[in-house]
Amino acid sequence: MRLFDEKFRGNKLKYIGQAVMCGLAIVVALQFFDVVHKPVILASFGASAFIAFTIPHRRAAGPRYLIGGYAIGVFVGALVHFATLLPVEIYIYEKLIYTFAGGIAVGLAMFLMAITNTEHPPAGGIALGFVVNEWTPHTIAQIMIGITIISAIQLILKKWMMDLVE
Repeated sequence: MRLFDEKFRGNKLKYIGQAVMCGLAIVVALQFFDVVHKPVILASFGASAFIAFTIPHRRAAGPRYLIGGYAIGVFVGALVHFATLLPVEIYIYEKLIYTFAGGIAVGLAMFLMAITNTEHPPAGGIALGFVVNEWTPHTIAQIMIGITIISAIQLILKKWMMDLVE
């Protein structure tokens, strides 16, 4: 078993370059966020940038999946969040409500992404983040601008990149 990928030896600059591009795309995208108060939502961006810059030529890294997945994740997360605000006739432990709501949000987002061919696993994190975090319509704009920036940077630089993993 080797410690380093066999492709690394002949492609060191690609590996380093794509890691730098990924980091810079995150820096640019995060300029639109309050990076201290939205950690659950922001964690998804790291995973999305990883996909976009590690496997740029795969379907999962395309704009349809990045942007479409986030659009569904945001929509479902907001919808389930609002459902948690409905009055409950009997007292139910708050943690239980958020536990079930989080599961419903991720499951529903996964289902909708699968049937619309916009599967992007980190966007399931956005759906969950909307259930367990405070957010505003401004947060939605920030998320969609951020993922569009990551997607645009990846699309512009894609011709100079290679898939780093099989």
